[in-house]
Amino acid sequence: MTAQSQSAPLQGRGLDGAAFLPGERILLGYILVLMLGTLALVWGLGRDVDWAGFAPGVAAAFGMVAIGGYARARAKAPRLAAGAIGVGAFMAISALSAIFIFALFPLHNPLIDLQLMRIDAVLGYDWAGFVTALSAYPALVRPLAWLYHSSLPQILGLVVILAVQRREVQMQRLLLSGCLALVVTTAIWWLWPSIGPSGFAQIPTVISQSIGLLTSPEVGAALLHLAQAGPGVIRPEVVTGVVAFPSYHIVMALMVAVYARGTWYFPLALIAAVLMVPTTLSHGGHHLVDLIAGALVFTLAAWVARRLVPDAAA
Repeated sequence: MTAQSQSAPLQGRGLDGAAFLPGERILLGYILVLMLGTLALVWGLGRDVDWAGFAPGVAAAFGMVAIGGYARARAKAPRLAAGAIGVGAFMAISALSAIFIFALFPLHNPLIDLQLMRIDAVLGYDWAGFVTALSAYPALVRPLAWLYHSSLPQILGLVVILAVQRREVQMQRLLLSGCLALVVTTAIWWLWPSIGPSGFAQIPTVISQSIGLLTSPEVGAALLHLAQAGPGVIRPEVVTGVVAFPSYHIVMALMVAVYARGTWYFPLALIAAVLMVPTTLSHGGHHLVDLIAGALVFTLAAWVARRLVPDAAA
């Protein structure tokens, strides 16, 4: 598949007067299933959720989708429609998936981090040694924390870029591949849970502080407690990335790099994706094998997304 075929504008390929393109309908169907599944999981397991805290973001997300549908069906503004639907869908998926994942705590299956660390060792990788080596270059490592936190903003920004350039095929594949990968990574993590090496390997405090370790041994201990006892009340301020194996950070980096092709952002996205490898490894939440598994999951998700949203229609 060439970038040209993937990014061809879709003017005139939707149904006349239709608020949503076929690919967007698949995406909205996924969101509906995710919402119902989240509610069923929360109520079925008796989880305590700060619904008032999540409500503004979720309401804004569905409001954006509604605006996008109106813009396409009534206002005949395809760029606004694609952007609003894409941004709204992204916001809804982010909020609902966060609630769903945290409702799975406490975890009932044993953590497999020690096994993953042994696999890393076979591959010649040791997290403690890697971090210790990086600590000699704190000025280079600390900026990587910003990159680590930039994954979601990068996706959001790419949605806007693709909407402005009328690359609806790329946008829908971007979001659908993310949805599919999220399902697979969450399922694998729930069956074989892990929290990363920081909860099991000892790093001297001076090294942790020198590089601004995001998932320090203290944070690792908190993750261990979360896995064993659960979060108590699920609030927006306590939600953070917890899925270690496979790495969804690598999935997101590849999403941006692959679907930015043909846009001015592609060279930057490619650089960011390459730098995300040492960034993800350095901050203690992932094993090396997590990244390999994440790349495989994305490859599968992108393959399925291409078939759900073919070049000729979206």
